[in-house]
Amino acid sequence: MRAIILSDTHGSRNKLCETVAALGDFDVLVHLGDGASDLDAVRPYINADIIAVKGNNDIFTNLPEWRAIELCGQKVYCCHGHNAGVRGKRDTLARLAGEAGCSLAFYGHTHSQADETIDGVRCMNPGSIGYPVGGRAVIEMTDDGGETNIRFITGL
Repeated sequence: MRAIILSDTHGSRNKLCETVAALGDFDVLVHLGDGASDLDAVRPYINADIIAVKGNNDIFTNLPEWRAIELCGQKVYCCHGHNAGVRGKRDTLARLAGEAGCSLAFYGHTHSQADETIDGVRCMNPGSIGYPVGGRAVIEMTDDGGETNIRFITGL
């Protein structure tokens, strides 16, 4: 299985389409909010499941603000992060993920890539597709023979 995690497209549908085209085949696309409606631009062109959560700018959507999902054999907490105060410390994010039974949390909102472990929870941010700080990137999560690998793909 190959999952792609991205965030904060902010109406940049062309950048989203370019990014998705550059990634090749994948099984799941996770959007962490702020531009979830931009997914309509890529839906016809990908053969993958799409999972999305609501960001602070996704005003007219009924998406949930967070989800605990199974990806590549891991239980993962997905949120935009604005309600967890991710611009400061990510302690609240780690606590919420832990309470949901997750040891991995994906979040957006800050537009900056991040990877840190807090109280046993790995907290990762792919940055922004629409307005990146430090360059466009996504997170790739794969399950190769029972081993889960997670890495940033940059230079998109």
